[in-house]
Amino acid sequence: MTTVWFIFAKELIDTLRDRRTLIFMLLIPALLIPGLILGMTRFTLHVQKKQAVKVVKIAADEATRLDYARIVHHWFLSTEADANVPEGVRGMLKPFIRPRALEQIGLVSQNVFTDAAAFDQWIHEVTREAREVVAVLDFSGKAPALELPKPLQDYLIDFYKIAIRGLGLIEFVDPASLPKAPADFEPEFKALNLRPLANAKDIAWALKARQVHGYLQTPKNIDQLQCDDQRALEITLFHDSTVSLSEEAYRRVEYVITKAGHALVQRRLEGRKLKPGFIRPLAMKPATDLATISEIALDKVGGLLPYIVILFALLGAMYPAIDLGAGEKERNTLETLLLAPSSRTEIALGKLLVIFLTSMVAALLGLCSILLSVRHIVPPNLMEMLNLRIEPSMVVYVMLLVIPLAAALSALCLAISVTARSFKEAQNYLAPLQLVVILPALAPMIPGLEMNWKLAFVPLVNVSMLAKDFLAGETHWGYYFATLVSSLALTAVCVAYAIRQFSREYVLFRT
Repeated sequence: MTTVWFIFAKELIDTLRDRRTLIFMLLIPALLIPGLILGMTRFTLHVQKKQAVKVVKIAADEATRLDYARIVHHWFLSTEADANVPEGVRGMLKPFIRPRALEQIGLVSQNVFTDAAAFDQWIHEVTREAREVVAVLDFSGKAPALELPKPLQDYLIDFYKIAIRGLGLIEFVDPASLPKAPADFEPEFKALNLRPLANAKDIAWALKARQVHGYLQTPKNIDQLQCDDQRALEITLFHDSTVSLSEEAYRRVEYVITKAGHALVQRRLEGRKLKPGFIRPLAMKPATDLATISEIALDKVGGLLPYIVILFALLGAMYPAIDLGAGEKERNTLETLLLAPSSRTEIALGKLLVIFLTSMVAALLGLCSILLSVRHIVPPNLMEMLNLRIEPSMVVYVMLLVIPLAAALSALCLAISVTARSFKEAQNYLAPLQLVVILPALAPMIPGLEMNWKLAFVPLVNVSMLAKDFLAGETHWGYYFATLVSSLALTAVCVAYAIRQFSREYVLFRT
């Protein structure tokens, strides 16, 4: 082993001197990939928040616009919003309105509770003062909302999604003001209801040209819904699902109609002195899940963390292996090492120890950087609510499973690298290995797949499945030792294969 350690020290020094290897070995797993995840997550949230408060344009005539305002108004009146006016309204709007504008809310006219047009105007005034940082279900950082009772929080969410986003952030456009479609424009009308319209072609062109994001139609007898408890009508919104704002417009209107329909059903039941059980005689009892929020979160995250660790272990082994195998062939330094008074086995083991070390360092750095990234991605209040607790002992047990797997991957990368004739050829050979490793590592994400004795002997799958169970707090020691034994056996085979490749003259001097 003295010669092996000497070769190990020599190769480690050479590896640390290689700037390219250090970048791929440490920088990418530790900084680039978590940085991309953090950046993409924050960018996605930023885009979603901006779209959530964007004004969407919907073409509708004056009668349709008033009908739609009445629908939102009826929902508003079905709640207890008119109780303790103006204090009740001011308290309801507090999470949305800037403090300087909150006092003006106390001057709400009583017409808001009797006239749909006045309500429409008031909602648009409120919307102009709404905080744009509030997203659909995002109350992070808004302590007043979090301290409110659950029913009031639910109402605030509905008020935001129905009144503010579903009405205040919608700009209605007169269909007569839309420009004429070009003469050569021939739309394919998928919606049969659009064909009878006199200006159907102009509406289709306006949607395609993104001049409006939807065209709204309401039935002429929609007012009869309030007095006829057996009538059912349909609201039509033509849109283009390939345009993000058009799809956003559809989601907003759909949410408004759904919630307003529920409120109308409740009024019909009260009018007939019936209880909600009349339309829902059977239901599943809520809150019967014995799993804690932390256990559910770990069950979801636990399937991703083993995949990340295995991926980083592979990335940490690939590039040092390419450099210590095919790279030495290109630099013509392998022959010098072979002339040293050491056996081929000692040379192979020395190089393998360096690759194994870089693989483990990359895996540990990648895991730590991902955990730190999650702490910054997830809002603090959500972290407290999830109460995520990962026991250090469980992490140690998981890393013990990764050690033989990292050694096997290191030996396999070295064997493939030394077989290649050049640095580029080694990269081409190792590229398919990533798919071979990544796909089995994704096994914990397959719904319904659970650890069993057969999977305990399947390489990569066993480590991923067992690591997920351990992180979730489920300890299966029988499966653990079976997985450990199978991983050690795989390591022995890969190490033997790497040593065998170093003992073949044809492989070492293949150029």
